[in-house]
Amino acid sequence: MPRSADAELLDLPAPNLGALAENLRDLRDLDRLLGSSALTWRGLWPMLRQLPPSAPITLLDVATGGAVGPRYLARAAGRRGYNLRPFASDRLAEVLRLARSAGAAFPLIRHDALAIPLPDRAVDFTTCALALHHFDPEAAAALLRELARVSRHGVVVNDLRRARPAYWGARLLALGPWHAMARHDGPLSVLRAYTLAEARALAVRAGLPGARVVAYAPFRMLITLRIA
Repeated sequence: MPRSADAELLDLPAPNLGALAENLRDLRDLDRLLGSSALTWRGLWPMLRQLPPSAPITLLDVATGGAVGPRYLARAAGRRGYNLRPFASDRLAEVLRLARSAGAAFPLIRHDALAIPLPDRAVDFTTCALALHHFDPEAAAALLRELARVSRHGVVVNDLRRARPAYWGARLLALGPWHAMARHDGPLSVLRAYTLAEARALAVRAGLPGARVVAYAPFRMLITLRIA
């Protein structure tokens, strides 16, 4: 299937605040249903466990949306004796306010995902979930490069994989009790997503030949980069 360049409603310059709040609630429910944060943890844990649990470990979640992911990761790390201290960022102040009201108790910062306002190797890990497909190829490569720039130990990017069965699955899921934004953006997200081959090409384009791109069910992929 050709990759779509159509814009998702979430990417509009000023999305309706009520619709945005409903969409973030839908995404939180879908996270539990489809295990998105659990998949990010699957990519993070092999790198995290190489570090001693005695010191605090920092993690920046970029394009965080409702900040569900970093909360999940901090809890999962804590159950294994690690003091993971997350903070999260997004381009929209409204999104960050909604994330705070939904229970995000860690620092939240607003910035463009392609210009993280941190020096090189500023945090131990960076994560980004279900956002890569929002960027065209040039910007997606720039995002991967920027995530790697500020990371000391590793990067985990979790996203959809474009495939015809995934699209029809998203169309079926869109029939559920979701807000109109989620019903519109869900199938389009699959059409905007990258294939495994395209994601590997993005990693090379970003100057990250050591990145691993692995497929996971259902129609997901992880891009992971271990930094020495």
